[in-house]
Amino acid sequence: LDGLNECLQKMVQWEYPAAAKRWARFSTDRKRPRENTRIWALSDVFFDQYGVPEWCKSLSSTFFRDDILLLAGNLADSLPQLRFALTVLKSKFRRIFYVPGNHDLWVRKVTLQTIIKGENIKDEQRSMIDSVSKFLEVLQVCDEMGVETAPAEVAAGVFIAPMFSWYSRDFVTREQRKEKASAVDAETRVTIDQWIRWPFPCGSDDAWKFFMRMNERPLRAVLAAKNSFERFTDEKAVVISMTHFLPRSDLDIDWTIPGIWDYIGCEGLDEHLRAVDSKLHVYGRACIGHVSHELDDVTYIHNYIGSTEKHRPGMAPHCVFDRGVLAPPRQPVQEKGFNYQPMKKPEEPPVHSGFGGG
Repeated sequence: LDGLNECLQKMVQWEYPAAAKRWARFSTDRKRPRENTRIWALSDVFFDQYGVPEWCKSLSSTFFRDDILLLAGNLADSLPQLRFALTVLKSKFRRIFYVPGNHDLWVRKVTLQTIIKGENIKDEQRSMIDSVSKFLEVLQVCDEMGVETAPAEVAAGVFIAPMFSWYSRDFVTREQRKEKASAVDAETRVTIDQWIRWPFPCGSDDAWKFFMRMNERPLRAVLAAKNSFERFTDEKAVVISMTHFLPRSDLDIDWTIPGIWDYIGCEGLDEHLRAVDSKLHVYGRACIGHVSHELDDVTYIHNYIGSTEKHRPGMAPHCVFDRGVLAPPRQPVQEKGFNYQPMKKPEEPPVHSGFGGG
């Protein structure tokens, strides 16, 4: 137990070799002109869903090659699929910043039910103890591929602030539940993320506190760099933050899913992003609603791909910074447009459970 606590403490303080290396790219593009910089947002890509690899490959290999992509979590359930997704997207964009979502930290195993359903499951419980182990494996894959999970100055005075996150069960108040959900659903308790395994005594109720503490040092670094930039120039710094989970409960939530309010956001995130004066925040998880909301002087962007049934014609990355303009009023478009048409998932054959040819 002491060894586990020591390991977790080093993660919180970013005091281990791999974490130290992630800081090396913080100032790589410090002198890059804002006028040469475009930043795009995506979330909930679900690369293991039908039609998503084809959508990713439909993106131009030249249009985004000098650009930055912010990936706000839920790339894939398994590590091999996550690596495949990052490989495809990294071939399109110059830099990618990523924060894991809940699906990315699942530690799945093969069961009788998955065998009967014919699901192609990667049994990760054989090699990973829990979701902290999976989290470290995901970060290692990112390191190997040059995908960034630490903050950076991506152009002169333009900062990306990725924040790790998990859901807290007090995110949505009881009053909001009674107002938004049906009378039957408001008090419903459900099990979501059955493949999440935390080493903490209180499980998910400790996980969100752990990730919030992990964000403290990176956010202090962003704030210090932002203040330093503004001290020596008349130009205002720009901070774009990103999380997987919702930072506010007044953003769009699918209230038709019973119990979803316990698994969707963490209110402390909004306080953190405002502490570094972020004016635009990219988030994932909800998979519903409009792309953009402006609340209390911050623009919140949710540009999801989602599961197969949620695919829409013309799905595309959403530009959040276009050559010096934050939240541009018009979206840049690749040469042949974003013309993707959703693919209909083929019907699965019925499962026969009889024996002896019966």
